[in-house]
Amino acid sequence: MAGRIQMAGAVALLAAMAAPVAAQDGGWQIVLQPYLMVPAMTGSAAVKGFDADVDVGRKDVVKNLNIGFLGYVEVTNGRLGFAVDTNYMDLDATPDSARISANSSQLAVQPMLFYRVAQWFDLMLGARYNKISLKLESDLEAVDGLKRSKDWMDPIAGFRFQGPLGGATTFSLLANIGGFGLGSDLALQVKPMLSFGVGSGISIDAGYQLAYMDYESGSGRDRFAYDVLTHGPLLGVTFRF
Repeated sequence: MAGRIQMAGAVALLAAMAAPVAAQDGGWQIVLQPYLMVPAMTGSAAVKGFDADVDVGRKDVVKNLNIGFLGYVEVTNGRLGFAVDTNYMDLDATPDSARISANSSQLAVQPMLFYRVAQWFDLMLGARYNKISLKLESDLEAVDGLKRSKDWMDPIAGFRFQGPLGGATTFSLLANIGGFGLGSDLALQVKPMLSFGVGSGISIDAGYQLAYMDYESGSGRDRFAYDVLTHGPLLGVTFRF
């Protein structure tokens, strides 16, 4: 509940910051990008004090993925942009051969405010709402079936570069850092992308995303931890209206 309240507050704050600049500019455009990611995951997680390794290749993630949704939407006038990036995955995050395996569902909703300070270069402020649900499976009776959900908000700051490479091809790089001990101890995201124009307002996008999160709360039997690096190729399509 606290995380959802913080999320609403972050969106309201970003909207309030954007309003004075938005009033000075026009020519708004909507950018819609559904995309797919084939990730690999490495790290560790803990539920009620019990640790589980997370070390899964891309083939394992694809095999163990129950459902997933990834999408990006932005409203921009060139100078100012307001965007929301949403990632949801429900998967078995650890191979069945592990002594303690973790099944997880992960939701990340990331509102961002972009402000252009130079040609092709934007500064970014935002927040990331995280909700992680973990359920442990093990042949140890005391561990099997343990589950816990946790949600929290990370402040984030970073930049975006977008520039032409020639013809209908463009390159973009989004990078941000967050957490700062206010939510996660550390949260990182790096996402380079290539976009290939294929029609009026339509492009095919390919890239790579690296996302790292180090979060821990509680102690002893109340300990919850999620220290995981998720990275992998991206493929999507962008529509501009």
